[in-house]
Amino acid sequence: MNISDETVQKVQKFVENRQEAERESKEEPLSETALHVYTRRLDATLQGLQEQLRELNSLDLSETGTDIRARISQARRAKKAYDSLLKSNDELPATDSALPSLLAIEETTRLVQESKMSVKMTAEQLSVDRERLRFEEGNLRDSQSIASGLRERIQRIRDTNSRKEEQTPSQVAREQLAEQRKRNKDLDRTTAKLKVSLDKFIDETLAPMLAAEDLGGPTVGDEFEVSDAALKAGYTAHGKPKKQKEPVEAESGSQQRIDKFMKRNAEESPVNKREAAAKEMHDLLNDMLEANASYIDLKRDSAASRFLVRAKVAQFHPRDARRLRLIDFGRSLSN
Repeated sequence: MNISDETVQKVQKFVENRQEAERESKEEPLSETALHVYTRRLDATLQGLQEQLRELNSLDLSETGTDIRARISQARRAKKAYDSLLKSNDELPATDSALPSLLAIEETTRLVQESKMSVKMTAEQLSVDRERLRFEEGNLRDSQSIASGLRERIQRIRDTNSRKEEQTPSQVAREQLAEQRKRNKDLDRTTAKLKVSLDKFIDETLAPMLAAEDLGGPTVGDEFEVSDAALKAGYTAHGKPKKQKEPVEAESGSQQRIDKFMKRNAEESPVNKREAAAKEMHDLLNDMLEANASYIDLKRDSAASRFLVRAKVAQFHPRDARRLRLIDFGRSLSN
């Protein structure tokens, strides 16, 4: 297709004008009032062209009449209207112009960019929806498990009630007594396991920290690894460990097990500060458990008693800090 230089220049001029208009529109966007005025003017222009078109379509030169002057006047008006239309500048490009192709390419590029952005946004939303779906599926599984458990519980209660209705009062009493004994055994077994775990925690983890606090070192929980050598060397007035004067050989595993076994003997005194702190904590807990909800008298202000108060396990007497008792977890702390 042969394109003249004039056409190319017009296309370039059109592109430059359009880019300039877009740049001005981005720098100084039109206000809502200006857009409204522009829209009204565009509607008025379109309405005027439509009225002219209707006027031309209303002329019917094929009608025959007896008034020759009227027919001549009608023909002149039609000719004048057609001449005005032919003389008007046509804003549409010529049939061999490259402008439609350029506009089509530009519009296609814009659609491709918008499609890419839409695909990216859709992918992000899809990821969010999938995460929400997994969350909702988890909630659904939990709800189904709870519903299944409730149905089983209701069925067991119904079976128990129906069975009790068929039993005599003595049989019901014996069954409840057997269930209570079974619960007591389970409770005693669980209590024994917890006691063993508590003793292990005190002996292996808590005792060195209690001993360090009693010696003026860090508060329980500030330093988790406290060695027997550091306890033997002691702490400065600022709570820092003192330098060890001579190296201390680490105890072997067999020796530690022997010491732990021997420590269970109540008549044997503690070997070092760690064991002394562990024995003091064991004795304090045992005394408070035996006293139930009553206060016990403390022999001294120790790190063990302070730790139990900070852990919300025990509380001092409101008027005497030398007395201590376990907190009744079934009641309010203020009581």
